[in-house]
Amino acid sequence: MADLTKLIETVALILEQREPPTEEALSAFVKAQAVLLSMIPGDVPQIAFTDGEIAEAVRTLQTRFSVRMRLGSLFQSEDYKPWLAGKQGDINWYYWERYRKHLLTSKGFPPHVVRALDDVTDSVIDHLADPEKDGVWARRGLVVGHVQSGKTANYTGLVCKAADAGYKVIIILAGLLNSLRNQTQERIDSDFMGWCTRSKEYIGAAKFGTERKPVCLTTTTQDFARLVANSNTMGLKALNEPVVLVIKKNKSTLENLHKWLSEHNKHNLRDFPMLLVDDEADHASINTNKDDKDPTAINKAIRNLLSIFDRSSFVGYTATPFANIFIDPETEDEMQNGEIYKDLFPRDFILSLDPPDNYVGANRIFTSTADLDSTRDINDNEDLLPVRHKIDLVPIAVPASLHKAINCFILARAIRILRGQQGKHHSMMINVSRFTAVQNHVKGLVLDLIKERRQGVNNFSGLPSAEALTNSSLAAIHDTWTTDYSHTGFSWGDVQAVLKKSIDPIEVISVNTGSTDSLDYSKSNYPDGRSVIAVGGLSLSRGLTLEGLLVSYFLRNSIMYDTLMQMGRWFGYRDGYEDLCRIFMTPDASSWYAHIADATEELRSDFTAMEKAKLTPLEFGLRIRSHPTALIVTARNKMRNGKAVPHQIALEGRLIETLVLSSNKEVIDANLELVKRTIDGAENESNSGAKITPLGYVWEKVSVRLIQGFIEQFRNHPHSFYTHYHQPLVEHLSWLESEGIGRCDILLKTLKPQDNDGYLPVVGLKGTMQTRTEKTADVGNGVISFKRKSRIGEARDEEVGIEPQVLEALRESEGLKTLNPKRYREVEGKRPLLIIHLLHLKDASIEGVVAYGLSLPGSATTRRPRKLVEYIVNIPYWNQTYSDLLSDEEDE
Repeated sequence: MADLTKLIETVALILEQREPPTEEALSAFVKAQAVLLSMIPGDVPQIAFTDGEIAEAVRTLQTRFSVRMRLGSLFQSEDYKPWLAGKQGDINWYYWERYRKHLLTSKGFPPHVVRALDDVTDSVIDHLADPEKDGVWARRGLVVGHVQSGKTANYTGLVCKAADAGYKVIIILAGLLNSLRNQTQERIDSDFMGWCTRSKEYIGAAKFGTERKPVCLTTTTQDFARLVANSNTMGLKALNEPVVLVIKKNKSTLENLHKWLSEHNKHNLRDFPMLLVDDEADHASINTNKDDKDPTAINKAIRNLLSIFDRSSFVGYTATPFANIFIDPETEDEMQNGEIYKDLFPRDFILSLDPPDNYVGANRIFTSTADLDSTRDINDNEDLLPVRHKIDLVPIAVPASLHKAINCFILARAIRILRGQQGKHHSMMINVSRFTAVQNHVKGLVLDLIKERRQGVNNFSGLPSAEALTNSSLAAIHDTWTTDYSHTGFSWGDVQAVLKKSIDPIEVISVNTGSTDSLDYSKSNYPDGRSVIAVGGLSLSRGLTLEGLLVSYFLRNSIMYDTLMQMGRWFGYRDGYEDLCRIFMTPDASSWYAHIADATEELRSDFTAMEKAKLTPLEFGLRIRSHPTALIVTARNKMRNGKAVPHQIALEGRLIETLVLSSNKEVIDANLELVKRTIDGAENESNSGAKITPLGYVWEKVSVRLIQGFIEQFRNHPHSFYTHYHQPLVEHLSWLESEGIGRCDILLKTLKPQDNDGYLPVVGLKGTMQTRTEKTADVGNGVISFKRKSRIGEARDEEVGIEPQVLEALRESEGLKTLNPKRYREVEGKRPLLIIHLLHLKDASIEGVVAYGLSLPGSATTRRPRKLVEYIVNIPYWNQTYSDLLSDEEDE
């Protein structure tokens, strides 16, 4: 096989000194270099590069030299005083420069991304204190990233710069599990230290210098232990290089470290500036009764550790803006000054990172603007692998959907081989149970299936296709190729020819605390890449990176917000194979992902405006607390309290929609009658009657009371949090009326208004109902949920009520035909808009289902919300509904 890596790195080295070429020029350049490399004499005969390998080299280089990363939004305290610029020339950036070269050369990071990372880490360290500053000081900050977006690369860069600037004690909190701590240690070993703490040899960044080496008191196999540390009799004063520790977020470990540092450095500890990096800061920690993982106890241990240093900086990293430090406190005052939170609140700065533009996040998979067709429904699991099950479940077989998911993995790997990506890692994740015993049973069933597929492939794939497809395994794989991969540029003959190469190396492992299997991707053990199907639960849920993740099979309850987002290991970077990735999940889970993804993207889109308004970290935290989605997080996090919890949110500039609906016929009929009464009321109040528009029927300037009556009488499903507790919506409308906005508009969303062939049920108006198929809506257990896009309506629905000339001016200023709906809500004079949807659920044969949205005028990005309304989160209801799931994260 030709050396593809050498070809890519040779071309990359030349291109780093030039402007990025066009695709055509790059292709010609790569072909020329490939010819040159194949002619170079050596001990090993050179092999010519295939067309597939050249195409893969071009794809890799295109990504590397075209990807950009923006700097994100920064919120800083009013007392911020920059210090880094004045000292840049005096600092020897040894560790950073070594890491920068390692990212560019060894890890293939795009140059623009490395430059952006340089700027971001400069900004973070500048908002920490100068480690050489005299006196007593403490700095606190938070970096908000995305799941699997490169947070580790970011804080590793920060650690390198902190060591260069003069921080002498660097502590990294790496989650609750040994597996995650060990993986983080491996990254720190390679990228910061350049030294493997297990094998005692130079690795990674050491390629670019071995003159200096930090002192590490933990290893890839050993968390901090006082007995081990005691064998190092030197006090910190005797060390010239920084001391680094990578430890679990565990009360006992933190207390042991606190005691050891105090005992061994009684007289000089205050002389050392300390940086503490908390990875997964929103996991600070999960709600559990176990003492070592109790959130209050862990936060106290972190605060105690910080307190023994006169000079300390603390930076938390989180993948969600809905971090626990904003959501868990019950009041604004507790968030800022409460005993548990005050020492860790990011009072000095909050940095919201933008990912590089090749990042595959929730917005590309689950939102209304998704461009990847990755998700596949699981509808056949309940008889064999129910979402809710006990510890003694012994599955006798796996669902047909899991058979298909495994076929997808085999095929995706085959296509990557055809694309010249055979030397890479390939992974599949199966997360179907929190119980390790069930996970191990599933592992055995999957292993049997792989053996069956492998036998069929080995015995039949070398035959002509017609004969090969007489084998049931080959036929099943072919069926999946037809439905999912026939458009990827290779014929079935091409794929069949490499199936043996695809399936032979695949291993099946279980990743949990009871397993001896290891999720190891090290180059020393797997120089040609590893192909693995990993079966697990919590161990797969937080922080662990599954390299080259192609297929995910996910069966978990949907409402556990933070766990749900963290279980999304499929987010990340999939350059050259993003079109091959598949995610199998229930429609219910897909619906919740869509809702959370849309809400998070909406919030992130507000950050730029918030930054321009110069919000402080406290004001940023208040904005997060008051976002409607905080209700879901609060309910989930407070479930153990067993009591109703008040939570205040802001509704200005928001769209509130019915998230889920009841499929009960009595409820459907009652809501239809309510629509009729409301329309009759609108006809009586509106001087001109209904306007017929392309969007449907519009009644303008009706009374607030008419809208309030609709909201109060609408029959909700309890899971539709924002509309089920209707009083806050009613209260907000009353407040708007007191502010001079005393009239509202109604849109009855209709396809083909005045269509002669159809009438809307009950209301008697001409038109056609909106249709939802099983691709966009799911009906089950009395619930109608929406998937693949969480919005029931469309952005342009909210144009209603805006004067045509104003709307045209908006479109011209933005250069878009359809705007971000928040722009419509910000228009001066905009009235509240009730949007009524009549739905036909085609596959369930249900007609006349009523859903609604309430678009509320105002801005969601002001310094402080002008009006807060209080929701009472019904914790007893949540406990009744989800209590059997509370131990999801505790099992391991």
